[in-house]
Amino acid sequence: MDTEYELTLSDYLSILRRRAPYMIGIFLVALLVAIVVAFALPPSYRSTGTIMVETPQVLEANDPRRVRSDLDERINVIRQRVMTRESLLQIINKYGLFNEKGSSLTTTELIDKMRAKIIVETISSNSQRQQATAFTISFEDQHPEVALQVTNDLVTLFLDWNIKLRTEGATETTEFLSQESSKLKAEVDRLEEKISAYKRQNSNNLPEQLNLRTTMMARAENDLYAVERDIRGSNEELRALEAELSVAKHGMSDDPSQTLPALKAEYTKLSAVYTESHPDLRALKRKIDALEQGLTAPEPATTAGKVTNLAVFTVQARIDAVKARMESLQQQKAMLQDKISQNEHAMELTPRVAQGLEILIRDRDSAQRKFDELRNKKMNAQIAQSLESENMSERFSLLEPPVLPEKPFKPDRKKILALGFFLALASAVGVVMLLESMDKRIRGAEALAHVLGTRPLAVIPFLKTEQEMNIKNGMYFWASFVGMWRRAKT
Repeated sequence: MDTEYELTLSDYLSILRRRAPYMIGIFLVALLVAIVVAFALPPSYRSTGTIMVETPQVLEANDPRRVRSDLDERINVIRQRVMTRESLLQIINKYGLFNEKGSSLTTTELIDKMRAKIIVETISSNSQRQQATAFTISFEDQHPEVALQVTNDLVTLFLDWNIKLRTEGATETTEFLSQESSKLKAEVDRLEEKISAYKRQNSNNLPEQLNLRTTMMARAENDLYAVERDIRGSNEELRALEAELSVAKHGMSDDPSQTLPALKAEYTKLSAVYTESHPDLRALKRKIDALEQGLTAPEPATTAGKVTNLAVFTVQARIDAVKARMESLQQQKAMLQDKISQNEHAMELTPRVAQGLEILIRDRDSAQRKFDELRNKKMNAQIAQSLESENMSERFSLLEPPVLPEKPFKPDRKKILALGFFLALASAVGVVMLLESMDKRIRGAEALAHVLGTRPLAVIPFLKTEQEMNIKNGMYFWASFVGMWRRAKT
């Protein structure tokens, strides 16, 4: 036939009837195994203690050190201290844990087994007024009394280590910050002294003197310009006086009537070049006026000679005065030029001095900031240490002490039995389906009609043999016995 025969409900009932001994046998065997496992596993009792982390009496906002640290991290640190090899071995030896007959565990295996039975879990709850955080410590053992005693010891160790670590931590932090603060204070003082020495060494080239140097530079340049102008004027005056002296000396032997025209001609010549205020023109003007007065009021020869000698002496004295003034002006010029040169050199060095001073000040400020930060941390650490000593900081308190467990924590026998029941049923059905898939024989009138294409003339009903009846009765007996045994156990 092209099409495959599909099983009907009567076929399935026939399979169940035919394979019933196998299904019942497999089901009972699997169920029996589950029952044995459920009641053969040793009981394990768990004792649990709850520790609460109390909020500090001093508000956290007023505690600058922020003594409230991350709870998980702190519990983990304490857990590592509690679960050291030495501590766990003391507990194992104290209560004789894991001393089963025939057991030959090494020390490392005992420690690992002990750690596996210790459970630490955190519990957090938030409220508007305060934050309360807690964690639990549990231990499992086959004996409830041992579980209780070990849990009590673990809780005590957690509380003791918390106090010890927090007190030692606050003290060590204060001492460390005090030492670091002293080092930084010495560093700040050293840099301050270095800055002072640097300023003394470069007192003329400091940046704050740059504006003053600029003003002094401009003033010195203005003074130099004025001195150079006075020197030029003195040179011109000296030339005029020297010309006047030359004329005065010539006037001692020449006739004024002959000298006057020459002087007037010279005056006219110089007037074309210089203004009337020019020293040379003014000197010639005085000579011309003197000669004209001499011509209008002639005196004896002796008197004229004396006047001429007096004029020469007067001009020479004026020349000497001008030279002395010029020498003084030259000295002023040299002083001003030297002053300008010094200011220029100082202004050239100022940027380099400013850079060095800036580096020193930056180092000093950086050290000062670190010192201020450490000083604040030191004060906060001292406050935290005071809070720890007065037991006002965040602390552990026993919220719920461990109690003697009344029921085993595991195994859950009901769950094991329920799971065993479903696994036994699934195993029986699975085996039957496997057997049917491997059996290629034709069973039933419908299957035969599907193969032959025609229905059979007669159908002989299923008849149970005496052996099959005995097997069926035996299975009923075992099923009843298991049920009665379960009721007796419960």
